[in-house]
Order: sequence, then structure tokens, then C-alpha cells
Amino acid sequence: MSDRTSLRSRALLTAILLGILADLLVRVSGRPGLSFALWAAIGVASLYMLSRDRGEPVSRESEMLVGGALLFTVLLVVRDADSLAAFSILAAIGLLTLAAGRAATAWLGNANVSDAVFAGARVALLCAAGPIGWGRGEPVPAEPGRGGWQRQALTVVRGVAMALPVLLVLGALLMSADPVFARIVQDIFRIDIEPLVEHLLFIAILAWLSAGFLRAILVRDTALQAIPRVPQPGFAPAEISVALWVVNLLFILFMAVQLRYLFGGADIVQLTPDLSYADYARKGFFELILATALVVPVLLVADWAAAPGETRARSMLRSTMLVLILLLVGVITSAVYRMRLYQDAYGLTEQRLNASVFMAWITILLVWLGFTVLRGRREKFVAGAVAAAAVCVLALYAMNPHAVIARVNLDRAASGAEYDGDYITSLSADAVPTFLSRMSQLSEEERCRAGSELIRRWSGEREGGWRTWNLSDWRARRAVRGRIAELRCST
Repeated sequence: MSDRTSLRSRALLTAILLGILADLLVRVSGRPGLSFALWAAIGVASLYMLSRDRGEPVSRESEMLVGGALLFTVLLVVRDADSLAAFSILAAIGLLTLAAGRAATAWLGNANVSDAVFAGARVALLCAAGPIGWGRGEPVPAEPGRGGWQRQALTVVRGVAMALPVLLVLGALLMSADPVFARIVQDIFRIDIEPLVEHLLFIAILAWLSAGFLRAILVRDTALQAIPRVPQPGFAPAEISVALWVVNLLFILFMAVQLRYLFGGADIVQLTPDLSYADYARKGFFELILATALVVPVLLVADWAAAPGETRARSMLRSTMLVLILLLVGVITSAVYRMRLYQDAYGLTEQRLNASVFMAWITILLVWLGFTVLRGRREKFVAGAVAAAAVCVLALYAMNPHAVIARVNLDRAASGAEYDGDYITSLSADAVPTFLSRMSQLSEEERCRAGSELIRRWSGEREGGWRTWNLSDWRARRAVRGRIAELRCST
């Protein structure tokens, strides 16, 4: 048996086992927690074992990316906020996609944006194809050491396995169509066919995607791994400079108007008819961030579309791009000021905090774009952008957003500002210790309401049991159970 056929067989078996383990560990109601991290760790360990037979070593870059993905899944065990769980899973998927983008070879450090896009498309295509194509063009040899009856038994097993999915689907339809037939089948097998089909379907989907990913990261397919090169238009740098200066003028006009608000925002909001803090800050903030985010790809496309060469026109183009970056920093400054006014008036929420972190990431991207693209080192931009995104997610974990939100809003309540008790008590377990330590700042009525809600949410058992366990939830439930008498006294 060839090495590739052996690797294929082991990888497909691993994919099936990962699908079964996912059904046992991950397929549970509630937020992903301990079981998801365990499944990810098993998957990484399996990938390590398979990679030893792939014929060439895995690059250090890919090892770091896979290790980073595992780190983000382990962080699911630390915090309880749903948004952090979503960020962690997205970060893990992104890092795994980059690791498999060029079959575990080192490429990201010198990748252009188009390289990253095509590498991601390759992984997505192979995951969608699943096990299809692993042995394309290769005969499957007879396995040594197996006689006629063994080969026949293997043929039967494979044939039954091929028919099983169709058998289950058709069987479920026939049972739904005829209750008598359904009862006969249930009496024979003593099983409920519908849950079985659901489990098998979940296993099949995870196994299919796992098989495709394993192929993407383990097999160097020349046809699929070749990154197509989009021909550069080669526009004159002066033409692109003119186009960017039109954009610059728009931002210059905006900043000229914005200075009036930037240095007198609160007074102007109060004096302008029909203008509230919400109208001034909330809507303006998110639109400014969106506008800034859209300009980043515009700058990248402008640099790519210009004719190469170290000419005077090219230098002028980079100067024009630098002006636009500085103007965007001014726009971000305005957005920060708007958000501060909004938070002073209405308090802090998860959406506002996450938007502020996203704004920090965009600022880092702009600075990094200036240090790379504007200095002729365009190939370094993608790796830095990915690293910055990972750092921002890690910063959110270190910050503990729900605890920060609870602290800020409870301190506002203590100073007599507006307080939304329903929102604060709806936060995850991450906010519970902070809430308990600052409950004395609330009025008696608010303490009674909050105590009742804390007991209702955090005195029982967690949905999903040990599979959704995380440290923050365990601490919150232990803290509430230890103060139930006090919390009930306040109700």
C-alpha cells in the first residue's frame, strides 16, 4: 500500500472518530465549554500523529497557528460571555484555515491579501468536498495479509456502510408514513429512529468537514495549492493619487465640520434642537467606524493597482495614502469622543465595548499599513493584521468585558446616574463576582430585584452539565450559593 493511501485511510478513520466524539462531547445545548476544548485537543493530537506520516515536516509557522487555535478553544473554559465564545471559535477557525491554506507549509509571513483569500478559498473548497478526491487517479491496492474470505467480509462491510445513510433516511420516511410499520421497526430494533438519524447526520457532517480539512493540511495538491495571480492593472500612480485626493478632500471637509463638535460636543448636543446623545453618538459612532474600515481595503487596492517601481509618482502616491491614514486617525478620534459622550450619558454595554475594541484593531491596522505597505513591504501586512486580531481577542479575555460593564454601570448608579438593572443582571457569569461586591451601592429596591434574579439564574445546576463547564460559571454559582441567605433577605 502506498504512503498516500495509508495516510488517506488513517485520516478518513480519524475524521469519522472526530465526528463521533463531536456528537458525544460538543452536541449539547448551552454555550461551548470544557467538552469543546477537549474535542479540539483530541483533534490537534490526532493531527500531530497524522502529520508524521505525510512525508515532509510541518512548518513551524503552521505549528504556531494550530497551537494558537487550540489556545482559543481552551479559553472557552475561562470566561462565560457568549460573545467571547463566538470570538474564540471564529479565531480558532481562522487560524486553522491559515495553517491549512498551503498544506502546512510556511507562507503567511510573506503573503499578499490575495494569497490569503485564495488560500482560504482552497480550504473551504476541500472541506466542502470532504473525503472526495483523496484517492483521485490512484488505484486502491489489495491489502496484504488478507485472504479471500477477509476480502469478501470487507466488501460486505463497505457495502453496508454505503447503504446505511440511504437506509436510515428512507426508513425514517416510511416510518413517518405508516404508524404500523413504524411500530414493527421499533419493536424489532427497540430504538427511536429519529434521534438516531439526528446523531448520525451530525456525525456525518463533522466527519465530512474533518476529512476535507485533514486533506487540506496534510496533502500538497499541486493543482489546488497553486495560488492564481490576478494581473495588476498597472495604473499610473498619479491617476490613483488624484482619486485618493478626492477621498482626502471628503475627509478634510468632514473633519473641518467635526472640529466644532469635537471641542464642544456636550454643549452643542444640548443646544441643537431634536439632537440627543443617542442621535449624536450612537449613530455617528458606528457609521464612522464602518467608513474607516472600508477605507483600509481601498488603500490596499490602490497600492496594488499602481504600476510598480520606485518613481517620483509612486512616492507621491504613498504620501497621498499617508495623508488619508492621518485623516482616518482623526475620524477615529472623533468616534472615540462620541462613544465617551454616549457612555457618560447611557452607560456601558457589550456592543459599545466590542465596537471600541474593533476600533482599536482598525487603528492598529492603519498604523501597520503605514509601516508595511507605504514602505514597500506589502507582503508583511497580512501576518500583522492576523496577529493584531488575535491580540485583540486575547485582550478582551484579559479585560473580562462583562465584569468591566458591571463595574462601570454600578459605579454610575452609586453616583446617581441612570441604571439599567435588567441589563446588568442579564450578563453572563463573568459579571457575578463584580455585581456581588458592589450590590451595596444600589437602592434597597434594586438590591431586592437583583438578589432574586441572581438566585434564579445562578443557584442551580448549569445547563449541559460538565460538557459546558467553565471556570467563570463555577465561580459564580459557588459565590451565589454561599450568599443565598443574604440575597433572600434582600428580597
